[in-house]
Amino acid sequence: MHANILIVDDEPNVRLMFRTALVPSGYQVTTAEDGATALDWLAEGKADVVLLDLQMPGLDGMDVLRRLRESGNDTPVVIVTAHGSVPNAVQAMKLGAIDFQTKPLTPDRLRAVVADVIERQADRKRVAHPPTSVPEPVTVASQFAEDLRKAKRALNRCAFVEAEIFLKQAIALNPNSAESHNLMGVLHECRNEHDDSYREYKAALKADHNYTPAKHNMTRYYERFTFGRSDQAIDKGETREEN
Repeated sequence: MHANILIVDDEPNVRLMFRTALVPSGYQVTTAEDGATALDWLAEGKADVVLLDLQMPGLDGMDVLRRLRESGNDTPVVIVTAHGSVPNAVQAMKLGAIDFQTKPLTPDRLRAVVADVIERQADRKRVAHPPTSVPEPVTVASQFAEDLRKAKRALNRCAFVEAEIFLKQAIALNPNSAESHNLMGVLHECRNEHDDSYREYKAALKADHNYTPAKHNMTRYYERFTFGRSDQAIDKGETREEN
């Protein structure tokens, strides 16, 4: 059965581009030009993923997301907006958005985001605890590990705003994590924020002067700014998500 995708955006060109990108992959696509129309449709129909713009006339994306969650609707929502600030991303995540993407998105990127969300939802269903299982208590260590896992996944998808949110949370829980600081440095380097990347690599080495990825990245930093280039690749460490 093909997944149902609801596109909510007030710009006709965006709705058309998203539909054109997704339909050939077998998705069933519905579009809504405003938040009220989207809520009416979701009250009657079912979507597997909602692609939701933030700034729209009438109900904006945050209002739509808030009303969905207040009504008990847990449909996965991906915010896709031209206004990709960290405060917006934080608010959207707190309201239950599963992802936050900044326009413009290429068709390949859009398909990858949708496929990833659907895969994540399928994974959650496969690994759901049976009713008789005893839930594990949430500890600082387990929350740190979860934030770091989400940050790695976001970084691998180039979802830098989302990755920054989870890395900040991880660093707040464990300021002495060399891995977290190194990944934050990688994120800044991907954004060409070189002073910030240097600061984070330095913090990683302060936490663990033997942490190899940070040593490699610091060497790259010095080579680039001394010789104008470096033959070393950026070192994320191990960023593959564990199953």
